[in-house]
Amino acid sequence: MKVNYVTFDFLGFTPSISRKRQKRINQTLFKLKLHRMVHLRLSDFAGIIAEKVRGWINYYGKVRMSELHYVFRFLNMRLAKWVRNKYRRFRRKYRFFAYKWLQETAKHYPNLFVHWRYGFTP
Repeated sequence: MKVNYVTFDFLGFTPSISRKRQKRINQTLFKLKLHRMVHLRLSDFAGIIAEKVRGWINYYGKVRMSELHYVFRFLNMRLAKWVRNKYRRFRRKYRFFAYKWLQETAKHYPNLFVHWRYGFTP
């Protein structure tokens, strides 16, 4: 009697958020037109997106939180665009200055945005 042994090249699986879902979340952030909400303060702005971000972290971050880095990097760039539109001193300068201001704000207020609490600071 001949026995055939099957070799398994695929030994493990670590689920994470797909690229398709990352793009969909980024499209959702884009459609919210966050950069136009310049009438709000930063804390009010954080409250508006907190529920969505908390939901994404709870759903997609259960297994592999590090894969959400791409989504929250896009969100931080949208925040930097909001800073450029909100404060006149950043309008004509390079994008770097608004992003730098956001980094300093994240150092002083690390719990302001939900994704900053999890280490996804700018």
